[in-house]
Amino acid sequence: MKIHEYLELDPDDETISCSECSERLCDADQNFKEHSAMRTGPVTDAGPLFQPAKRILGEDPGYEFRQWFCPNCGVMFDHRFALEDDRIVHDIEIDIESA
Repeated sequence: MKIHEYLELDPDDETISCSECSERLCDADQNFKEHSAMRTGPVTDAGPLFQPAKRILGEDPGYEFRQWFCPNCGVMFDHRFALEDDRIVHDIEIDIESA
């Protein structure tokens, strides 16, 4: 069962896998991002138009650009901006009994 463009839920095994290569990432109740390959870099890694707004955020806002990939095939699952000290957001929580 597809839960994201590149993530599959196996309701029988209660696991999340990459839909491109079938790499098993984690149990369904876990945060897939914590079991993915993560790359961090400056916000400009998102593209040349992404410059920190110094007028709004100050001289050193502490933001970074985060990307999560399948550790096996490298397909990108997600990306977002975050403060360097922010925890990894658990944004796909599955109610396995409803699935």
